[in-house]
Amino acid sequence: MRLLYLLLLPYTFGFRAITTNTIKTSLNSINPMQYKSIIQQKSLGKLITDIDNKDVEKIFFTNDLKTSYARYDVNGDGEYDLEDYSVVTTDPYIANVVIEHANKNKVETTILEPYVNPIQSVISSVYGVFDAIFVPTIIFIVIRSIFLSITRGNMPMGPNSNIGGNNFSPFNSKMKNDDKLNMIKANISLSSWAGSPEIFQECTEIVSYLNNRTLYEAAGADITKGILLEGPPGTGKTLLAKAIASECDANFISVASSEFVELFVGMGAAKVRSLFAKARENTPCIIFIDEIDAVGKQRGTGVNVGNDEREQTLNQILAEMDGFAQNDNVLIIAATNRRDVLDNALLRPGRFDRIINVPLPDTESRKAILNVHLQNKTIDESVDLDKYAELTSGYSGAELKNLINEAAIFAVRQMKTVISDKNMQDSLEKLTVGIIKQNDTRSEESILRVAHHEMGHAFLAASFSEYFNLKKISIQSTYNGAGGYTIFGEHSNITESGLYTKDMLKKRIVVALGGKAAEYVFYGDKHISLGASQDLKQANSIAKQMIGTYGMGETLKTFYNENTDNGRTPFLGRSLATSDGVYSEYIKETFDNEVRQIVDEAYKEAVNIIHNNQIKINVLSNILINTRNMDGSFLTEYITPKIVDEKNDLFEE
Repeated sequence: MRLLYLLLLPYTFGFRAITTNTIKTSLNSINPMQYKSIIQQKSLGKLITDIDNKDVEKIFFTNDLKTSYARYDVNGDGEYDLEDYSVVTTDPYIANVVIEHANKNKVETTILEPYVNPIQSVISSVYGVFDAIFVPTIIFIVIRSIFLSITRGNMPMGPNSNIGGNNFSPFNSKMKNDDKLNMIKANISLSSWAGSPEIFQECTEIVSYLNNRTLYEAAGADITKGILLEGPPGTGKTLLAKAIASECDANFISVASSEFVELFVGMGAAKVRSLFAKARENTPCIIFIDEIDAVGKQRGTGVNVGNDEREQTLNQILAEMDGFAQNDNVLIIAATNRRDVLDNALLRPGRFDRIINVPLPDTESRKAILNVHLQNKTIDESVDLDKYAELTSGYSGAELKNLINEAAIFAVRQMKTVISDKNMQDSLEKLTVGIIKQNDTRSEESILRVAHHEMGHAFLAASFSEYFNLKKISIQSTYNGAGGYTIFGEHSNITESGLYTKDMLKKRIVVALGGKAAEYVFYGDKHISLGASQDLKQANSIAKQMIGTYGMGETLKTFYNENTDNGRTPFLGRSLATSDGVYSEYIKETFDNEVRQIVDEAYKEAVNIIHNNQIKINVLSNILINTRNMDGSFLTEYITPKIVDEKNDLFEE
């Protein structure tokens, strides 16, 4: 009877009623989880320190490894009270670390069975009976009621009705209010976005004339009816729309354009009518349409140009934005990363009066974005944000956020809360080349071939130091299928200005073919591996753009090939119409010959440079085998001040 009273007491009178003497000897036999609310809390670091100092006698883990209880034999008499226990919150990964320290110091560890409260057990059994009998009956009644309401016509489905009734419509006023409140709760404002100051000024001006309409109307300025945010993915277009709506004294309705797409003809157009009707009833109102290219593609561009549901939806959007209905105090904001596919009627003034291009951030903008994402994190003083702003050329804001997040995850793996420079480097490398394999099972011959291949790329990149900045060479294989990798990039003055010259692009092809050229020099033409397949693809792609897009050919100096953009043109009808019969056979043959000539000349140049510097490359390859990784500055300094020029051509005409 005394034991039963001891078990029920914590759940009737509370833990504070239990004295230390009452349970002094009971803790040896009773599960310590009974007293988890009054056992003292300790940090993980303190627990590991106590284990290493051999102060802990035994460690209990819950069966899910999410909580640990440490027992200290303070008095040395084999009897324990609550003061001799501590509790630490863990997880399976952290529990493994604690168990490793416990095994090293010969501390006994035990997995506890879940403690079952008798009262909870009785309640669970009663609930099980209720769940098995009554819940299916309630579900059946609810489904039957919904079915009867549909058959009685309580949910109108006509083309002019509010689809699904007001309570089921995604465009009702409740959603309007919820969208606004969610952004306010999330503390989204224009300060949440970092990037080009000109874009920030444009958005600030939009907020200004939405909040001060009378001032602009007094000056005779018309309020903008539509704003289109366009730019590459991840640059913060949706975030800007949310920030504008959050800072404006206006109602807000957000919808993805894919919600307009329906199987039945006319349903998408009905949703558009319902959306704009709801916005006019709740003026001033902002309508945000995300990814508008889903319904805004150019009309008549597909194979089936008949009664297309998507086109009917687009026609309704065009009529609602600038038709007979008045849209006073209604602003439409849309976002897309495919402006090139949008219908021209959608982009004209009167529908989208202002088109804001949100580009990829430049160096200063990338630094500002990194600072924004580091606000709630701790970084080591050795982290140079200027360096990472330079190294992340071409990264979007979303990719920079992912870079910081991956660095934080690397820090947690080391049981740290401060992000170090090594964490940032590992994060950047992971995003650039993928996950690196830790266990290398390749033969020495394979590793040597990979070293020669990567050193071919790296040596040529360092040779053209006026264009390229060599960063790292590695022969560690990745899960992306690469046996090694070489990281280099153009200097910031080239990437920021975008002025790529013909000579620079040719040198870029030479570097791309450096791996294949190195294998040719060291192993012969019959023993070149297939490791250069991606290099060849990249080299030929650059050459095609030089001839077909940039007019850098010897004969075709003013030629532009529309088919080079087919990869970015999603219109099947347009591709079928332009792929044949546009260019003569002479133009096509000349184009192919020019491309092949550029790639062949680049390959010859790469082979000759590697052949004349074969000894240096061989020495550097052996160093790379021993170190696995090589800093780009080391190689650049090694071949300074001057490399051997192409004096003895390996290829003879």
